[in-house]
Amino acid sequence: MLYLVLILIFAFLIAIKTLDCYLRSAKGKGVLGEKLVSMRLRDGLGPEYEILNDIYLPTQDGATTQIDHVVVSKYGIFVVETKNYSGWIFGDAKAAKWTKSDYGKKSQFQNPMRQNYRHICALSENLGIPKDYFIGIVAFCGTGEFKTEMPEGVVYSRRAAKYIKSYSSQIIKDEQVHEIAEVILEWQATLSKQQIAAHVQNLNVRHAK
Repeated sequence: MLYLVLILIFAFLIAIKTLDCYLRSAKGKGVLGEKLVSMRLRDGLGPEYEILNDIYLPTQDGATTQIDHVVVSKYGIFVVETKNYSGWIFGDAKAAKWTKSDYGKKSQFQNPMRQNYRHICALSENLGIPKDYFIGIVAFCGTGEFKTEMPEGVVYSRRAAKYIKSYSSQIIKDEQVHEIAEVILEWQATLSKQQIAAHVQNLNVRHAK
């Protein structure tokens, strides 16, 4: 009996260690950040907003793109890119790379505003909706703190819903809101599980590099 208890305790400790390693990894932080932003959007926005999370879409050039969150409303289509970082963050809207300093260790990452603009282009081209109807948002969660002025459209995740609600001029007909959301989901359904898996694997390789 004691031997069985020791095995169970050992297995539990291994599971906790594995979970901790996953949550510390880039992929784990990304998933955790997306879940947090999804929850804050759901809690902060009313039923007139259609919230789509973790959307994989085929593009016209045969590639695949992944979008963290798409919020469809009569006030526009909000495309949200989530970043879960710690440390100090330095970024400029026009720069190709941004910098993160964590305990003195500096690293660069792709300007998420540019990354999100590509998502907007993909949505616009494939849905046949002008780019003017899309609003790009980059939501930072975690303990990261901006040490430069945050560009327009870049917010801390706790303010993402409030930022979306700051848009109050109707530009999309009420009856078209649900229709647009349904088209995006139908578009995603054209992707096979193999294509999605290949996209995720490609991201993992790029992150490893």
